[in-house]
Amino acid sequence: MVKEERIRGGQAISIMAIVCAEAIRRVVDAGFLQDGHVARLMKILLYAASTLGYPTLFFLFGLSTVACLQRSRTHLLKSAALTVLYPYLLWSILQIGVQWVVAEYRGHSLQQIELTRLAWAPVGQFWFLYALFICQIVSCIAVWPRPTTSASALTVANRCVISALVVAGAIVATRSHWGVVTMTCWGLAFFLSGMLFASRWDRQSERAAPGFRVALATGIAFTAAATIAQPFGDYLNIYSLPVSFLGIAAAISIGTCLATWRSSRWIVSLCSLWKPVYLLHVLAIAATWSALLAFGISRPVVHVVLGIAAGLTVPIAIHLITKRAGIAAWAGFEEPTAVRCEDTKVSDLAARTPGKTVKSRA
Repeated sequence: MVKEERIRGGQAISIMAIVCAEAIRRVVDAGFLQDGHVARLMKILLYAASTLGYPTLFFLFGLSTVACLQRSRTHLLKSAALTVLYPYLLWSILQIGVQWVVAEYRGHSLQQIELTRLAWAPVGQFWFLYALFICQIVSCIAVWPRPTTSASALTVANRCVISALVVAGAIVATRSHWGVVTMTCWGLAFFLSGMLFASRWDRQSERAAPGFRVALATGIAFTAAATIAQPFGDYLNIYSLPVSFLGIAAAISIGTCLATWRSSRWIVSLCSLWKPVYLLHVLAIAATWSALLAFGISRPVVHVVLGIAAGLTVPIAIHLITKRAGIAAWAGFEEPTAVRCEDTKVSDLAARTPGKTVKSRA
């Protein structure tokens, strides 16, 4: 239960940080910020959200991937294709279509994009799904965990291989400018770090959750580190690595506390809605941005606040509509029934046969 709360809470914090980063980045890129305290604060918040959001998601996905590999490697590949690759292709095509419609309406010229380029050139924010799919393929090739009955999931040799890949990914990410290759290596460093931490996490999963003091301490440490490191560059440099790991610790500890407080459990519920929020938040924020400019509103704080609100609420509303219509899985918002039923079957069998290794059927 403690393990699940930590993952859910951390995932909810990370998706909120991603939405915040997108809303603030749009204001910064538009040049709305002038020199002053507000501009300085916005840049620090953008840096903090960028170093916390995606690294935490990669880390948590890597954390849960070890258990998936222990159950069935084939099932992991099937799940990755249905829950990562399919939404990536679907929503990349839909977003390209929206961009064409808007450009045509406004009379702007838009460079033609061939759909085959999606194999090596992700569109916008969908680079994350592209990189996540690559990370899962790499894990299937490089990680060979022991059965669930073993005390440690990974052998010493496998830990050395993963550690070498983490270092290599971090070096490439912080010293190159190769587009999606750089971003994928950046995500791979955190994804494999989560896999490396998985065995230790499993041994601590039944221990008491971190309390308010731990959450406060990690939150303060992350805030201080982000404030100090922000002037040294963006989130893709050597200084951002320790800040990102502090952000992961802060997201997990704070998210766990939120899961234990009744008044804040609604925040943790964003965990189950992370995919529609992630897939649609850019379009929702862009629509809000255009509406505010149409009304002559250009205050940065208004754009950021309303952009964050739209980036969270509009995707959730659309998800509820698709769920009521029975097409949420087809829209890529939820796991397909086949994958979900298979996971439920494995968990039920594991609960009924404690101490035995249960493998899912691919």
